[in-house]
Amino acid sequence: MNEQVAKASRSRIIPFLQSLISKSTLVFGLLLAGVFLFTLTGRYFFLAELACHFRFQILLTLVATSILSVLIKRYRLACLLAFLALLATSGTLSTYFPAAQPMAASQTLKIMSFNVLVTNRNYQSVIGEIEKHAPDVVTIIEYSKTWEAQLKELKEIYPYAICEPRQSGYGVAIFSKYPLLDIQKHKLPAINIEIPFLSAVVSFDEQSIRLAAVHAYSPTSQARFSFRNQQFTKVAELLGDSDISTIVIGDFNCTPWSPFLKDFQRKTGLSDTRRGFGNQATWPYQWKALRIPIDHAFISPDVCVHNRYVGNATGSDHLPIILEISTGTTR
Repeated sequence: MNEQVAKASRSRIIPFLQSLISKSTLVFGLLLAGVFLFTLTGRYFFLAELACHFRFQILLTLVATSILSVLIKRYRLACLLAFLALLATSGTLSTYFPAAQPMAASQTLKIMSFNVLVTNRNYQSVIGEIEKHAPDVVTIIEYSKTWEAQLKELKEIYPYAICEPRQSGYGVAIFSKYPLLDIQKHKLPAINIEIPFLSAVVSFDEQSIRLAAVHAYSPTSQARFSFRNQQFTKVAELLGDSDISTIVIGDFNCTPWSPFLKDFQRKTGLSDTRRGFGNQATWPYQWKALRIPIDHAFISPDVCVHNRYVGNATGSDHLPIILEISTGTTR
């Protein structure tokens, strides 16, 4: 009798669970599809653009949910999600495939960009991370008066520097082993604070490259979103039609899936150095599954990228990016 009751109970529970999983997958899949479609309106709404920064995570979730939909025989949902996943691959998987590059020079320049976090107090860890990678040029983002005092010993290694500390968290500094020529300092559009934009020409081994350091606004409101986009426009104007090799590096507070970062690349003619090296997400350090690539280095067509990778956070919420480049003649 007990066995018959158990069988009857299982016969009711199993269909119930199957129905629950099927309906839950349908609801989740439709919500996921709606979120992805919402991210495509990022040019008009700052919340949509914030969501679009998680394109890589959305892509993986679309693929997983599509596979689950096939297993539970929700074929129409599976086809919809698979189609959206195909759209989501734009700009996500391309970084894993090598891009055409100019002829490489024998001597390379190693550059590091590190958002050290203005409130970070792990000073020696940051210095140790810089010394470990031994770059020729270091750009420090969120450079403040406190960081200026703590990084004094770097000047023994990097005798050439441009420093614009700001307590607001938008200070920038460039440290270099090579002389910095044609130094330019500008201010970017902002709300009640000064955000510096620095650039200088670095000459090494009969090669020259203009290096520009950027820390754009975090777009956490519609107003800041608007000003950050104005900052991209201003940087593009300041770079102009340069007749010298160029690299723009720093914290853009924006991923490659934003229409505004795409506009910036189109206006400047600069390309993403991640091509061939993978996603290389840098923020937030504490949440690996949610990390997105907002620290960038964009280069002109005559710059060759020999290597690119990320370092350790050492108390910051960002991972530093490190790359080796050279200038040459385009093939």
